[in-house]
Amino acid sequence: MCMFGKTMAQNDMDVVGLYSLGSSSPEGGNHLFVLENGKFVITYFGGVQVGEWSLTSNTTILFTPDIKKNEFELYGRYNKNIGNTVRISFEGFEEASSFISLKKTKDDKHIMKKVFNENANCFNYPYVKNFRSTTETISFMVLKEEMETLIYDFNTKGFNDFIAFFCKNEDEAYPFYATFKHNRLYLDENGYSTKQQLPKEGEDIDFIRRVASKNASNKTILCNPSYHLFEGNINENHIFDKEKGAYINPQCYIEGDEFMDKEEFFENMEIIYEYEALKISLSKYHEFRVDNTPIFITNCQ
Repeated sequence: MCMFGKTMAQNDMDVVGLYSLGSSSPEGGNHLFVLENGKFVITYFGGVQVGEWSLTSNTTILFTPDIKKNEFELYGRYNKNIGNTVRISFEGFEEASSFISLKKTKDDKHIMKKVFNENANCFNYPYVKNFRSTTETISFMVLKEEMETLIYDFNTKGFNDFIAFFCKNEDEAYPFYATFKHNRLYLDENGYSTKQQLPKEGEDIDFIRRVASKNASNKTILCNPSYHLFEGNINENHIFDKEKGAYINPQCYIEGDEFMDKEEFFENMEIIYEYEALKISLSKYHEFRVDNTPIFITNCQ
């Protein structure tokens, strides 16, 4: 039976689930999502915290938040189907006043173009842009008041299809322990949260899995033609097709799936591409020009 996506086996202790952490905030309580792939996400008013969880004993769990060194990450591959153009999927760029520059040579000056409009809202993922030019360097920056602007340069020679991540720097986070007994998660001696099952589908769990994946600093990532990140063992149901340069599910893949409408096939995981993490160089440029015309405009009507 062909299904879109896949779920990894739960840990033997069956800690995978959703937990309410409570909050004094009038906007709503905090929640802890413990995922099958060893990642966790804590949601709270105004942000999320992402990290990894692991067992340290039969009942004790260590939660270790991800600490990002850089604000931007870029993954790329060569896509023979898009010719002499550049395609970029933007993940998380709505979280800040972010800019991008495509330079044909490393000596070109940065013309930093705004990614999203001011006060952007009502988002509808994914956000993908085709640029009708080749490039050897893709650069990103965030404008910050009273701070020197840093520009992150990525060498993109040999690649033309990219997934770019903005990694929002949260407040300093520390590892913490919890105890799991009788379907309850204890964060201290007195307080506990009873496990609920993770939602099987919907926008909320899709968002949780997306932010958990994008905060993982990996040498490679896997995603479908709609830039939906793949989680799980790629070798379980897929084989590598050298001609397509992709992993396909031979039982379910239909020739031409990769050219279908991106939104309609967002959940289709029958063909998967591998993207390689690109090396970064951090620069302090004072000579750049800002183009405030946004690439994406999104507003509630």
